[in-house]
Amino acid sequence: WKGEVARGLPNWNNSDKEHLGEELSDVLLYLVRLADICGLDLGQEALRKLVKNAQKYPVDRCEVNNNNHGNGNAQHNIVNSEKPN
Repeated sequence: WKGEVARGLPNWNNSDKEHLGEELSDVLLYLVRLADICGLDLGQEALRKLVKNAQKYPVDRCEVNNNNHGNGNAQHNIVNSEKPN
């Protein structure tokens, strides 16, 4: 692996980007197949997780640290770690 990378992989050549796309596609296809074997609707599970995360990390309690030196990798931090009521 190439360590931390900037959004869009500007320093990667086309061959490396294509290889990464193939590897990510493999992971996705295995995940879809596993969900099917387990009888899970992967789309529904993803939506359920998004809702759960939104409740756990509400937007009004998060802040964005834009001190990213222009690399597009903003840091998101929880302002208050207490769970919402």
